[in-house]
Amino acid sequence: MFEIPQPLSDLLFRGLIAAAVLILAYFVSKYVRLNLERVLSKFGLGFARRISEIFRYFVLFIGAVIAISVLSLDVTAISVIMVLIIIFLLVSMRDIFLNLAAELYLVIRKPFKDNDQIKVGDIEGTVRFIRGMDTEIITYDGDLVIVPNSYFLKHPIINKSQSLVRNIEVKLGFPKIELDQIEPAILEVLKEIRSELLGEPELLSISEKEDRVEAFISLPIVNVRKLRWLTAKIVKGFFTRGIEVEVE
Repeated sequence: MFEIPQPLSDLLFRGLIAAAVLILAYFVSKYVRLNLERVLSKFGLGFARRISEIFRYFVLFIGAVIAISVLSLDVTAISVIMVLIIIFLLVSMRDIFLNLAAELYLVIRKPFKDNDQIKVGDIEGTVRFIRGMDTEIITYDGDLVIVPNSYFLKHPIINKSQSLVRNIEVKLGFPKIELDQIEPAILEVLKEIRSELLGEPELLSISEKEDRVEAFISLPIVNVRKLRWLTAKIVKGFFTRGIEVEVE
């Protein structure tokens, strides 16, 4: 009767165990992914899927390492290789892990939301969109800045939308023109800049002088440095309507 050599018999046995380990790792990873996705879905579906996928691959990686160690005669060598691979992954994917940690912080802590006016490090402006790996911010100069989420872990965040609002009075001067033409134009311009303010702008008063029309408006803002940018936008709004204006 044909007998299988002992070394080959041992290898086949280890192969069956390794295959069983891989199959078990596959089902465990699937179970972990589904349950993590369910638990973390309250923080957002996209975030839950990314975190659960990372854990799924981690379980598969551990299963593959165990399967290889079962097949190998030199367990020490496999352990060293596994440690080196883990160190390599941690170093090479450092920024990715930092961004994921930052996303977890932003999801749980919620230091700001879309359309909030914030300052972080040297960047200041309005939050346009928050993504998993980065956040878009429109500066007061109109520049679009894409900030990696890991940046928020390294610098303090100042949310000016949650700070004390100041109502700044601004005086507008117009050449002699009918009040029924100026007032609608002022209200339209204030409506255009509403999204850049922290409340409703108001037309406080409007009156005729000897050779001009004067109006006072109130702008609810936090950052007084933004006032120059707002006044430039107000002047542009009147200019597009063919109206000259002086901002004081």
